[in-house]
Amino acid sequence: MKKLLEDILAVPSESRTLEFKRIGIKKEGLDRTLQSIVAMANTDGGLWPPRYVDVPEKGRKIALLFVPKATDGLRSYENHVFIRLEKGNRRLSPQEIIHFSYIKGFNRADAELVDVAFSLLKTHYYETWRRERGISDNDIAVVLYKTGLAREDNQGELRPTRAAVLLFAEYPNDLMETKCTIRIFQYSGNLETVKETINLIGVPKTIGGCVMRQIKDAHDYVLMLLRAGMRVPSGFVTSYRIPERAVKEAITNAVIHRDYHTKRDIEIKIYEDRLEVESPGLLPFNITPSNIGYERAYGYRNDLLVKHLREFPDPPNLDQNEGVRAMRQVMRADYLFPPIFITYPFLQDSVKVILLNEKAPSEWDKTSDYLNKNKYINNKEARAIMGIHDTSKVSRFLGKWVKQGLLVKIVPTSGAKKNVCYRLPITVEKDLFATDVNK
Repeated sequence: MKKLLEDILAVPSESRTLEFKRIGIKKEGLDRTLQSIVAMANTDGGLWPPRYVDVPEKGRKIALLFVPKATDGLRSYENHVFIRLEKGNRRLSPQEIIHFSYIKGFNRADAELVDVAFSLLKTHYYETWRRERGISDNDIAVVLYKTGLAREDNQGELRPTRAAVLLFAEYPNDLMETKCTIRIFQYSGNLETVKETINLIGVPKTIGGCVMRQIKDAHDYVLMLLRAGMRVPSGFVTSYRIPERAVKEAITNAVIHRDYHTKRDIEIKIYEDRLEVESPGLLPFNITPSNIGYERAYGYRNDLLVKHLREFPDPPNLDQNEGVRAMRQVMRADYLFPPIFITYPFLQDSVKVILLNEKAPSEWDKTSDYLNKNKYINNKEARAIMGIHDTSKVSRFLGKWVKQGLLVKIVPTSGAKKNVCYRLPITVEKDLFATDVNK
């Protein structure tokens, strides 16, 4: 009991997954609490500190409530849908509810019917898929209907699904009212800057075609740029040490798991110090920034697409939840920082994967090991584990890692600098009370 209370009091600030509420006897307090429950369920889940615990010296009770992330649809309170911000809640408009239903994976764009002629799908990729599956029927409409890649519309007319167009069409981006290509940008330096001209190197590359072709062409083009390196103003050429496997997995995951309803392309940006892959759609179902790569998803945003993509010879993914784990393993094996995943609320409707082109120093290893055990760290604790007495030097380390997305800075409500602390982006506050939650 004492340990639980100490853990609660040690939390430096409320966050997206943690909130403290005094309910009392007024309906207003209950309403705000229920709104927060709905908001957290619609975002990444959360926690309030307990299961009923008496604090006799204060004459109070605490209730610990775990809110799981909604995995089958948006939750509402009094016919209103709320989502969680970094602190506090926001009510969605009707248009935003529709948009959120797609980017969260509850509405599946890949299964929707599209007005595309079946003849445009009878391509080399279709024939390869058909032969691999041992299908002898030559009527493409019948084959797609039998395999779930086509259905009858409200007028009884057979139409292909969006997944069928993405799998087989030569130019799916031109056939559908959405965007489904990959845009690749290379920049000089470490930031995207716009002065008289933007600091782009060359002309951005657009990669289209069916999903199999997009993945292969994007792999080849990005790896070609990385192998060539980047010439910096001093005349030296920056070499990239990011492992090929990590690059391929980041691109493959973006293509397979993106939201195909949102009218945005996948964007791959290459800087001197990193590679970024940003794809439309938030983390679906039970997946959160804290468990991605550790827990298997309850389902797929593009279930129909994934199901048939693995039927091609030499499919781009094994459908074994291997992608993120492999990225972490190969980055660590090459002594690089782990892949960074940035999403809501920092990005409103997308997920960005960042692969840093930088060797991780021993100070990072010490800090991340400490945070894996203790959740939070301040400057004083960081100095102790790094063996550095200079406060400013440690502050520069911590500040740089925050800018890179490796750490999250937590400023207490009081704003006192001495109480500022840091945590890993994958940390959620419910882990602090995991033992008590399970009792």
